Amino acid sequence: MHSLTQRANTVFTFFGSVAAVLAILTSCTDLFHDAKPIISLKLAEIKKLVPYSGSREQAVITFDLDADLRSVFSWNSKQIFIFVRADYYSDEGKLNQVVLWDSIIQQKEKAKIKLKKHKTKYSFIGHGKDLRGRDLNLTLVWDIMPRVGALWMSERSFGVGNLPGSYT
Repeated sequence: MHSLTQRANTVFTFFGSVAAVLAILTSCTDLFHDAKPIISLKLAEIKKLVPYSGSREQAVITFDLDADLRSVFSWNSKQIFIFVRADYYSDEGKLNQVVLWDSIIQQKEKAKIKLKKHKTKYSFIGHGKDLRGRDLNLTLVWDIMPRVGALWMSERSFGVGNLPGSYT
């Protein structure tokens, strides 16, 4: 006959296998979730563009964000990490990305965001003297953190115009 420890091991292994199968099935249900967020992101104001610490430049901007991310939440969503990113290309054609603001949304009811002339949380500092006159895109990125399953990200970019060609 089997010992008590062997029987306990069999029972725990069986329940562990059942839990793993249920977790996989749970994460697969998110594949059928169709999120349709409504987002508007605009550059509100370029307060200044100045030299910064020798060979770099800094832009001070504000932005308007009107986002309804409630449809992004599913029953498997634990929280959403969102951030606003500035995207621009350097002279060499390299894409530069700078995070300007972020937030964590833990409840579906708080996933409607309205910010007017909002200051950036982080400094907008270029890697060199490459900010003047650049085309600028602002991108809202949302990273879904599920209760079970893989993380996934999505984003929406908005062309907002050019940075000034000279220091202000």
